[in-house]
Amino acid sequence: MRKTPSLNREKRLEELRRRIGENPMVTDEELAHGLNVSIHTIRADRQRLGIPEARQRTKDLAAGLYASAKSLTAQEIIGDLLEVELDREGLSLLETTPEMGVKKSGIVRGHILFAQANSLAAAVVDADVVLTGEAQVKFISPVKVGEKVLAKAQVLSEDGRRREVEVVLKTKERVVFRGHFNVYGLTKELAAHLNILTEAGKD
Repeated sequence: MRKTPSLNREKRLEELRRRIGENPMVTDEELAHGLNVSIHTIRADRQRLGIPEARQRTKDLAAGLYASAKSLTAQEIIGDLLEVELDREGLSLLETTPEMGVKKSGIVRGHILFAQANSLAAAVVDADVVLTGEAQVKFISPVKVGEKVLAKAQVLSEDGRRREVEVVLKTKERVVFRGHFNVYGLTKELAAHLNILTEAGKD
């Protein structure tokens, strides 16, 4: 993040509000570095402005988007959903934790990254129920526990109920995963007819 020369408090508060408005996921540490002040100053400034911490801001941002992801609930999407445009594209962010990694190496397990990509591929499809029919994936670079992983999904083609969705996962430094998913969107009526809905899902 670009550093800013030390500002007086009024201008610093204005700059802080602007930076958080442009990037709600920016951390206190990044803001402190960019504004050339201490983390304690940033936290005090946020409180003065009534702005919550980065984790809460990300959750608030994502909360309004789950309703747009017709096929999945918040609990079923791996990572925080940041943006979704049905049958076009979507973004999610995963903050990796020690529980996701291999203890000896500190590398995030592959099935976690696959789940982030697969759940985002399903979330961008405009259907009540989405099933994955086929996936071709490539793990390009390992992800260390503690890194943030940004996933971007793009619908490449539509053919009836089938959608081809490309998902690319990146850390701050590099591309780590790329996958192509063939997913199928079903109505609730068709899913119920095929006996793949629970009683709760039929409501």
